[in-house]
Amino acid sequence: MAEVKGIDDHFPLKTLRFFMRFVGMWPVDKSRDQFISNLLLVFIFATVILAMLIEGWDFYVSWGDLHAITYNAPTTITVAIELVKLTKFVINRHEVLSFNAYTQKTFWKISYEAAELQILNKCNRQSTRIVITHIFLMQCVVWMYLSIPIVESAGKNSSERMLPFNLYFDLPFTKTPYYEIAFIFESAAAMGVGVCTTSFSGFLCTTNMYAAGQFRILQRRLQLSCANNNWKGVNSDDDDDSYTKLTIASTYAVLRDCVKQHQALILYMERVENLFSTIMLAQTLGSVLEICFSGFQILLGVETSILRTTLSAQFLVAAMVQLLLFSYSSHEIIIESQEIAEAAYRATWYGLPCTNEGRTYRQCLLIIIARARKPCILTVGKFTPMSLDTFTSVFNTSISYFTILRQMNEGSEE
Repeated sequence: MAEVKGIDDHFPLKTLRFFMRFVGMWPVDKSRDQFISNLLLVFIFATVILAMLIEGWDFYVSWGDLHAITYNAPTTITVAIELVKLTKFVINRHEVLSFNAYTQKTFWKISYEAAELQILNKCNRQSTRIVITHIFLMQCVVWMYLSIPIVESAGKNSSERMLPFNLYFDLPFTKTPYYEIAFIFESAAAMGVGVCTTSFSGFLCTTNMYAAGQFRILQRRLQLSCANNNWKGVNSDDDDDSYTKLTIASTYAVLRDCVKQHQALILYMERVENLFSTIMLAQTLGSVLEICFSGFQILLGVETSILRTTLSAQFLVAAMVQLLLFSYSSHEIIIESQEIAEAAYRATWYGLPCTNEGRTYRQCLLIIIARARKPCILTVGKFTPMSLDTFTSVFNTSISYFTILRQMNEGSEE
């Protein structure tokens, strides 16, 4: 069969490489590039730590004020989640680099048949839409945070200038050059968190979408594993025993390759699980509070500026989309890994000869079907599978907490 080029030039994969290089989590060869990678990692880690200090202190000062703390909480929770993600990746940096190198070598830079490339092109289209939407939403939130103080301070005295995030130090932050310096540091912190959010969420989503494509390719290969053989002596004794054995051998070779690919994909998803189970736990728990508090701030929009209400709405949408990325891409892995069993059953096993070789081949297919009934899953901290059901549960829990907050607010106003 004619083979075509690989998929290394797909837009989602190039975007993934760009952001992972930006946070120092992509393998490089040259010592100069390694130095730059380490420098970027230190910079990103420093900006996230700075953001955590700023938001954590603001959260502490806001304690006791329901309105102030619900405005601050989504940002603080987001920074805490990204700090957990970054720390997890830094601790396991060697594994992350090894995983990325393996992914690129094993799946991206190999040649595929035209039919298989069509499957991966579909992954490319889906992932492109997801990646662009995610980047757009994350950057909208970051730039809205940075733009609000500039817009709200326009036309006012210098003593009324505002910073994107509150600072509680005994310094005149409304005066030059303190204001400009503080604004630059806070902007760097916000952008660092934004880059982490885009990188790690996009990393998991893109990895899962293309892994699901690999499962679909395996389904196709299994289904066709014995379809192209011109069997002789089907269900009967055949004089040309050497031909039958040769055909059986070639069919076994195809099946053996399918089994190897299945095992490789299972191990691959186990590596993803080890890297992301803790991260998905933090993301799931944090998303409950982010959605709840952002929705509460939208409810209080009449008491705040339209810009800050818009910011809360953007934050709500971004939080839901980010959790949906984790849930949907992980759900795809569950579905496609289970479909391996169906694909093995659809193979033309009924056309195999009634010989020992044919019976052995059918037994091998039964083993594949039995193994595929246990799907590959990514879990929320080893507790429960990450899937669309998880997304629904998180959203329902957030609505429940939102109702409690609303009742508390109504009770305090009476």
